[in-house]
Amino acid sequence: MKIKLPPLDVNYLKINENTVSRRIFPSKEIETVPMPYNKDGIKGFLIKENENEPENNSILVVGPTKKHLPNFSNIIRLEIEPAMEILANLNDGEWLSHPQIDVSKAVTPDPTVVINSWDKPFTYQEENNDKGVTGLRSPQIGALHAIHSHWTVSNDPATIVMPTGTGKTETMLSALVSKSCTKVLIIVPTDALRSQLANKFRSLGILKELGVVPHVFEYPYVGVLKTKPQTIAELDQIFNISNVIVTTIHIAGQLPQDLQERMAVHCPYLFIDEAHHIAAQTWRTLKEKFKRNKILQFTATPFRNDDLIVDGKIIFKYPLRLALKNGYFKKIHFKQINEFDETRVDIAIAEKAIAQLREDNPKHILMARVGNTAKAEEVFKIYDKYPEFNPVQIHTGIKSKAKRLEAKQAILSGKSRIVVCVDMLGEGFDLPELKIAAFHDIRKSLAVTLQLAGRFTRARSDLGEATFIANVADLDVRNELKRLYEQDSDWNALLEESSEQAIGQQQSLQDFAKDFVNFPDDVPLRNIYPATSTAIYKTDGGPWHPENFEKGISGIKKLDKVYHSVNPVQNTLVIVTAQKVPVDWIKVNDVFNWDWELYILFWDSAQKLLFIHSSSNAGYYQSLAEAICGTSVELITESKVFRALSGINRLKLYNVGLKKQLGRLISFTSHAGSDVGTGISEAQKTNVIKSNIFGVGYEKGEKVSIGCSRKGRIWSRRVVNVEELAKWFSFIGKKILDETIDTDEILKGTLRPKPVSARPAKVPIRIDWPHNVYSVSENECKFDFGDGDYAQMHLLELELKNPSVSGDIEFSIASEQKSIDFTLTIKKENDNNVYKINKIGMVSPNVRLGSKIIDAEMFLYVNPPTIWFADGSSLEGNIYTELNSNPAPFPDEKIDVWDWTGVDIKKESQGVGKDQDSIQYKVIEKLKNENFDVIINDDGKGEAADVVAIRIVESAGEQNYIEVNLYHCKYSGQTTPGSRISDLYEVCGQAQRSAHWKEDPYRFFSHFLRREPLKRSGQEISRFEKGAKGDMDKIIKMSEVYDLRLSIFIVQPGVSKAVISVEQRKLLAVTESYLLETLELPFRAIISA
Repeated sequence: MKIKLPPLDVNYLKINENTVSRRIFPSKEIETVPMPYNKDGIKGFLIKENENEPENNSILVVGPTKKHLPNFSNIIRLEIEPAMEILANLNDGEWLSHPQIDVSKAVTPDPTVVINSWDKPFTYQEENNDKGVTGLRSPQIGALHAIHSHWTVSNDPATIVMPTGTGKTETMLSALVSKSCTKVLIIVPTDALRSQLANKFRSLGILKELGVVPHVFEYPYVGVLKTKPQTIAELDQIFNISNVIVTTIHIAGQLPQDLQERMAVHCPYLFIDEAHHIAAQTWRTLKEKFKRNKILQFTATPFRNDDLIVDGKIIFKYPLRLALKNGYFKKIHFKQINEFDETRVDIAIAEKAIAQLREDNPKHILMARVGNTAKAEEVFKIYDKYPEFNPVQIHTGIKSKAKRLEAKQAILSGKSRIVVCVDMLGEGFDLPELKIAAFHDIRKSLAVTLQLAGRFTRARSDLGEATFIANVADLDVRNELKRLYEQDSDWNALLEESSEQAIGQQQSLQDFAKDFVNFPDDVPLRNIYPATSTAIYKTDGGPWHPENFEKGISGIKKLDKVYHSVNPVQNTLVIVTAQKVPVDWIKVNDVFNWDWELYILFWDSAQKLLFIHSSSNAGYYQSLAEAICGTSVELITESKVFRALSGINRLKLYNVGLKKQLGRLISFTSHAGSDVGTGISEAQKTNVIKSNIFGVGYEKGEKVSIGCSRKGRIWSRRVVNVEELAKWFSFIGKKILDETIDTDEILKGTLRPKPVSARPAKVPIRIDWPHNVYSVSENECKFDFGDGDYAQMHLLELELKNPSVSGDIEFSIASEQKSIDFTLTIKKENDNNVYKINKIGMVSPNVRLGSKIIDAEMFLYVNPPTIWFADGSSLEGNIYTELNSNPAPFPDEKIDVWDWTGVDIKKESQGVGKDQDSIQYKVIEKLKNENFDVIINDDGKGEAADVVAIRIVESAGEQNYIEVNLYHCKYSGQTTPGSRISDLYEVCGQAQRSAHWKEDPYRFFSHFLRREPLKRSGQEISRFEKGAKGDMDKIIKMSEVYDLRLSIFIVQPGVSKAVISVEQRKLLAVTESYLLETLELPFRAIISA
């Protein structure tokens, strides 16, 4: 049989665990018949290179033993017990005895002898597999020339970016010997990589086999630092006799300054391998010591694990797409699963991975990647149920080195086809058979791991393409994928996504993108996010000709870059151009900026409209429109443009530009802020032309912005992908073509905020934070009651105090234990309408917003709460906004009557004791019979509602969604139901205020976990009346991809349907109107008979 003997490495120095060694001869393969050996308790095998040689000249192969070994000239020791099946590869064995050991140790180590042997010419020969020519790969030759070019003119740190599997280590070795580097310090991130790289440098890799260096090149003396040298003398001993020293950043970065400086004196060259793993601060400190030396950084990705760019000029980057094109990689198929149940995720990933393993090439190996050793043990139990693949695990949690080696050997030999690991088997692990990567955890490791799985050596044409499996229901996975595409657009070509359970918008964009013809790799469609803006041209309905776009862009021949692609199915053309522009402050041709411009054209054949978006918003593109759709195109301008404002509820204008004609004189005015009301009135006059309008309102249950210019531009503040932009174009187009829309009527319906000098003489029913406060995480915004103890937003309530129709408006910020009162005062002062917010009392409260601490009065003045009145009007500071119309009275069909027998209608909350005669208890018990998945008691300061009921609705072929009902309970003012308007003020205000939760589902559902458990008077119980925290974790994940359908209920048994008053119906109607017109939330009232 063929047996691969290990190389012989001789140790010349050992200080603690630090060594200096040199390879005497490389590994070699012999043909022989091993014979079992069993004498004096020593078991192993005898290997004879020559049949006639005496037994003690044969090679004895033994396992780990403390027994006295026989007197053999050649002994190889393995870390595991030798067996016939592992004799084929003894490469990990160690020569305990060999005639060359003593001969070599008799020679004094001299690194200059090695350097002198490298004075022969280095051969820059490129491999050619078709012609059977061995040599370096094209990326290795390119990187090597870049290194020598850089070193010719600069000592600045330089970075080489080469994907895993393209030969990065051989490039480092080639740099070492082609330059005859006198002494090189190599820093790596991990212990495993230190061992691998040291072994590579001892052997000079495969440079001799490739024929790029002659066999007379001596092997270098390689020092390995596993511990920190204690003194300069100790460090000198190691470095003096080494050509190459390999250590980790942990060792080098923690050495005292004088030892770091001494290393820099010894080593004119510093190589950093896997530079993306090394923390920026650690590297900056060490690099300062080597600033006069030549520094090379090698990495598979230019992005560090902390998302910062690896510093140093990138002198060579080999693109992933070329690695794919030239056969170093094969495509990676992405098989998605969509599992929200945390207890099922690992099983689902494993099942998908096992199915792929059974389907794949029988040589392929499955790697299950986990985040830590504890998780590795859990996941291994799943894979261990498939004994036909003999699963193994390799990680530091397995303390026995022998067991780890045994597992590694099982993988390398093909005996095992599944490996569970934490660190991806160590970067640089050479295993081309690794073709299935099952990600049970993803933490900023995706790019490198996928490169490891996608690597492909042309000599291994017997292997197929790689598969990557992950759970896209996991937010970490989606964020990591997004990060992957953002960091390197080439992943669009390498990663082929396939999913039986693709997620809504993601799948829609995939389907949209696949219809583009030859979209350029440099500008991937999925990474393009334009702002929503357009000019619209009316066409004659004939076919469009996107291929003619060059005729419509002036000066296109002078542009440095032009990319374009057409989607003939969706009638969409994307053009990206770039031009070098000089920098104002320097007159050097080599210093310039890139001026990029994006064009997106969409032809809606049904509407006979051509939409043109440009990132520069400069001009109206008549020439481009004519080139694409003919000379009959007409830009839509003037009043038709303002039809885009139609259909937006509660539209509040923030900017109105007007052109006024007075005889021959034309005046332009712009109205903004509190002056907008004047602008709206002016815009409705006959001698005034609307020039531009911008406003914010609600449409289709979402907050939207819209801007229009009479010259023909329409825009909003949204940033979307290309598919969503095309949909927005069509949506706007329908409005523009609607001849029934009267733009003057639209303006009549807009809300008109105005400054006031006194508060409205109306009853306030709710107070709410301004919208920008809700956009901040509940954990980021905290309130200090003046005692230094900060309370988070989700435990606080903004409450009206003693609401009335006159006087200052009083309100409080309250937790369950504390409260601070404030007043809002509005008055006229020096002919100006002003407002003030003052705290009541001597304490000094403040607000912590992120890392900033702001006085509470100042915070509330800058961010004045919005106060809503019973008629639907609102007050923000001293800016008052009234509704333009009154809604119809609340109808009977939206009123539900419950039987309140056994309930004290003056008792609202059930408390920790779960009082059975409370309103809240009644609601919860009734809901438990209605098939909800989760029911939550959210009662208390900062609540979303008193009771929250949630159910998951999943239906094949339809959009899955999360149904949520919010129940706002309020006690009755009297023991019997009646028609008291005061019984509805607060609860209707709570209903209106809870609408904002619809805008951020993730924040909404996370809110309940932050408030768990319910605490009262030293007691605590779970807020989950049905379900548990695990169910909410699952719902939080679902909320990222499922629709949220929110309905709002008020529960007030103090109101009698039989005697309900007109004023009560009006207040209910105002509440419903607000909920429907803003976020399209259904509203119902639960009362008494």
